[in-house]
Amino acid sequence: MIRTFLALVFTILLSTAGFAGDTAQRNIIGFSDDGGWFAFEEFGTSDGTGAPYTNIYVINVDDDKWAQGTPIRVNYGEQVVPLSKARREAMAKAQAILDRLGIGEAGNLLASNPVTEISTNPRRVDFYRNKNLKDPAHKLSYVLKEINFPDNKTCKSFGVEEKGFSLSLTKGGSPLTQVYKDKNVPTSRHCPSAYAISDIIEYNPSAGPSRHIVLIHMFSLGFEGPDSRFLAVPVTLP
Repeated sequence: MIRTFLALVFTILLSTAGFAGDTAQRNIIGFSDDGGWFAFEEFGTSDGTGAPYTNIYVINVDDDKWAQGTPIRVNYGEQVVPLSKARREAMAKAQAILDRLGIGEAGNLLASNPVTEISTNPRRVDFYRNKNLKDPAHKLSYVLKEINFPDNKTCKSFGVEEKGFSLSLTKGGSPLTQVYKDKNVPTSRHCPSAYAISDIIEYNPSAGPSRHIVLIHMFSLGFEGPDSRFLAVPVTLP
């Protein structure tokens, strides 16, 4: 599966002897004109080495799968170079795919919780789809729940109880409708120990249903503590 909260971060850091992993940033590249594809960039500086990395993900919104030839990953190992160099290299590699799929529509950022923000509930976000429609009927909420997957012996050997998550949506106070749930945890997540909601991005194509991308903060096993990375969950609105 392709895919703020000081209090939660403190809990994680305390469980890893006070060490801090690196924190990725994200750049929203956008949607294809029909809303069927979404791309974003994840980038930062590795803990320990100080070398830059960047990953560009291109996701089929209907199938929740990566586009062929992606993710685009640039990682300099232990070589310290400017982060901007890694980002330019990744974008140059991804450009042909972005052009082929017609990705470039920005969408609307409806809610955002950077990892440094202090929030009372990092796993719930409430928002309106339009600033001019602020009555209860137009209020949407996403709710994330963590799921324990305690049987991963590799993660246990590092002192991590692996977790997945589910995501549910409610509109205007209606009952929660589950829009995503982990059946297992892919090894590519590297022993995740916590999740939170980062961003809600909406795109309204000229024809067809509106699309949401819910970006999830994921805290995974890192060299000096939990690393913060992103997962994208696509949601087609009813």
